[in-house]
Amino acid sequence: MSILTTPRRLYTPSLYLAVTPLFRPNRSYSSPPPTIPSRTPDGKLTWDKYFTLRRKRKNMERGFLIPTSLLSIGGSVAYAATRPVDPTPIFGQDPIVMGSIGILCCGVAGVLIGPIIGSSVWKLLHREDVKLMEERDREFYQHIKRNRADPSLFSLRNPAPDYYGEKIKSVQEYRTWLRKQRECIRKGTFHIGEDT
Repeated sequence: MSILTTPRRLYTPSLYLAVTPLFRPNRSYSSPPPTIPSRTPDGKLTWDKYFTLRRKRKNMERGFLIPTSLLSIGGSVAYAATRPVDPTPIFGQDPIVMGSIGILCCGVAGVLIGPIIGSSVWKLLHREDVKLMEERDREFYQHIKRNRADPSLFSLRNPAPDYYGEKIKSVQEYRTWLRKQRECIRKGTFHIGEDT
């Protein structure tokens, strides 16, 4: 074997493909894809970023529902298991029934506390966006209050379409919500679809 020839075992296509681009002088490098800014020039969050953070916050709040309810039920069961059983009626009911109701109430309390804890954890993880989110929340709810249909226009044939705007997850869904509100106003004002 001569010095000028490459041995077969050292020449692999994957090595050739990995090394070849480094030696091409006329290769054109494209610029990185443009990034969408997360803040407007005046320092506010963009609406797309706001809806993304809002969705993450709701998911965090929902994520804490089950663990907090299970912890509160587990804690109440552990407490009830250490107490001696007293046959005296509580509020005229059997102690086992009242203990079960107490355990269920602890579970409901855990469900109610879960979103509060989830929101607090989200605020700790997104400290730089909390003030901006609060500003956008106020602005968003002002939009909702200003553009939603009057409740007096609702009927069985003309129900309220997402009165509080809780299902809005993007700018496109907000526009759809606006169209539905205008349709509800039109139907309620002109009594479209109602029998006279």
